[in-house]
Amino acid sequence: MSGRPARVPFIVCELFAHPAHGTVAFAFTTPDKLVEALGEAQPWVAASIGPLAEAMDEQGVTVLLDPRVAPGEPNWRPEDLAAYAREVRR
Repeated sequence: MSGRPARVPFIVCELFAHPAHGTVAFAFTTPDKLVEALGEAQPWVAASIGPLAEAMDEQGVTVLLDPRVAPGEPNWRPEDLAAYAREVRR
């Protein structure tokens, strides 16, 4: 044992404002659909939609499956993703 406190793994869900549904989380059926909607440098995790939707519903958040996103700037850039990865590894 190193004497350091144990780290508990966790998943962070990014939330978005939606004009019709309020606060939403996006879920995608394939990585390609994620990239098409939000750009190439996206943090993601594979999960079952049922438990995700249940957990989000408990927080008053709707899950949108394969949402259409208005074109624009990518949500994350490669340098953002690299900085996030460094931060969560601490």
